[in-house]
Amino acid sequence: MSQDVLRNLRELFGCERRSDCDITFCRDESAPNAEGSAASEAVFGPPLPAHSVVLDLASERFRTQLECWAPVSATAGGRPQLRIPLGNEAEVPAARAAIRFAYTGEVPADSSVRQVLELRRQGAYLQISGCVAACDEVLAAKVSGSSRATVASSHVEGGSNKRARTSEEAPQQPPAYLQLFESEVLWPDPQAEPSFGAALATGKRSLVAHFRNSLAALNTPSLRQQLLALPAVALEALLGSDEFGTDGEASVLLMLALWMRINADKAEPAVRQRLCRTVRLAHLGRPYLSLILPALAADHEKDPEAPAGWFSGASVLEAAAVTNFASAAAREKEIVLSELPAALESLRASPRPQCIPPSGGLTFSWHIPKEDLLQAVRELQPGSAQDVYGAFDHEPHLAWYLQHGVFAWGFEWRVFIQVTGGQSTGGVFLQCGLPWALKRAGSRLGIEGVLPRTTAVPISASLVVHRRQGGAVRNVQNTFHSPQDFVKVGTGWGWSTMLPLKDQQQQQQQDATGNTAAAVAAADPLAAWVEYLADGKVSGTLTLLRPRP
Repeated sequence: MSQDVLRNLRELFGCERRSDCDITFCRDESAPNAEGSAASEAVFGPPLPAHSVVLDLASERFRTQLECWAPVSATAGGRPQLRIPLGNEAEVPAARAAIRFAYTGEVPADSSVRQVLELRRQGAYLQISGCVAACDEVLAAKVSGSSRATVASSHVEGGSNKRARTSEEAPQQPPAYLQLFESEVLWPDPQAEPSFGAALATGKRSLVAHFRNSLAALNTPSLRQQLLALPAVALEALLGSDEFGTDGEASVLLMLALWMRINADKAEPAVRQRLCRTVRLAHLGRPYLSLILPALAADHEKDPEAPAGWFSGASVLEAAAVTNFASAAAREKEIVLSELPAALESLRASPRPQCIPPSGGLTFSWHIPKEDLLQAVRELQPGSAQDVYGAFDHEPHLAWYLQHGVFAWGFEWRVFIQVTGGQSTGGVFLQCGLPWALKRAGSRLGIEGVLPRTTAVPISASLVVHRRQGGAVRNVQNTFHSPQDFVKVGTGWGWSTMLPLKDQQQQQQQDATGNTAAAVAAADPLAAWVEYLADGKVSGTLTLLRPRP
């Protein structure tokens, strides 16, 4: 067919020229309106002029209507009136787009993922030839796009002042693969329709590539914000993926706990259970197997409807079975796996890919403002100690954002400096704490309960404090990376003498002006810390290392 004919055919859509029938969009009598009662207006908008030869060739549904049409049902002009029942008026644009496809064979290039899904649904309903396949092809192309979409921030660089959005700024659309999961209500059955199933599989791969791994999702503010906004079906796809990496399965459970803390009211019991069963319980690691999992299971058995009872992935007895399985010999595991209850099917799952690089680890920068250190020093009494906590900045372009801890291995890790009155050294410690997401009211892990300090967490990390001497950088570093390195939950582990302070003998010397160093120290309480202060802060890094096998 010539291009001129195709162009003229496209231009006939909605045109009176050579039209010989009308399409009327009306309410489906079996569909209630938004208020749940019959609609007072049965017809949605004016009729759409159409061309029977196009509709006959493009749609079996319209072909049948045209063949059954009789003159007695025609209008005064003798034109067939083809009625399209719809659930509500909001479906009219997609129905018109499906009829437009019959003329053009095109899915509008500027369509959102939701609009493509709406067009697909109407194309299938109206039996428009080729429409479903074209929509699935467009969906697959859209959801396979860039997995590093930038998240717009409403804050300006360098401060916490919010910047108002101007009228010219359009709100940024989420990536197409996130839009796909936000539109689950429009999905057909992926098993029954393979072309959509293929597009959905592509969307799942893009979703995983977007969040990358549990450490990125938990410790990158923009990703964590998107994680909390995910619909349940997207979270299930993410946590159920074999390609989603982690430092340990405990961090995956922590992701779920964080999402559930914010979205519990949006997930029905069956949905919560499916989400909980994406966690590969046997790979949680000893601290979670011995402390967190039993407590969560007990909270659920006590009151499944309470906020603390959100975890429905295992009963108390099943949690005990998981702990036993995790430490069992290979032959014992083989026997257990021969027959499993549905709740424990995750025991068959393999460990997820390790996300901590084998060489160099994963580094986070931390700092303590000079003002915080100064306040601690001024409050010191001889022999007393003050702990000064650092903050992490996980995204340099979000200068307004500070996070107190790093989430890893299912716990929150914080760095603090210990200042002791009258001492010539300062201490540096790494503290292991129970994340806020697990501290639910009424939980055995909650604020009202007593968190047992009998659980020790293995740690593989390198802790660095930046130090400058004589114009050169001579960092102070210590590493936790042996089988003997553990930190009790709720406590810190480190060295009280890690940071040598300025030589105390200088306090007995006089400077060029005749003032003693003691007088200088009185004028500047942070004189002993001068080698660690730069740009108004004490700074350093925490590097997570891949655990030894």
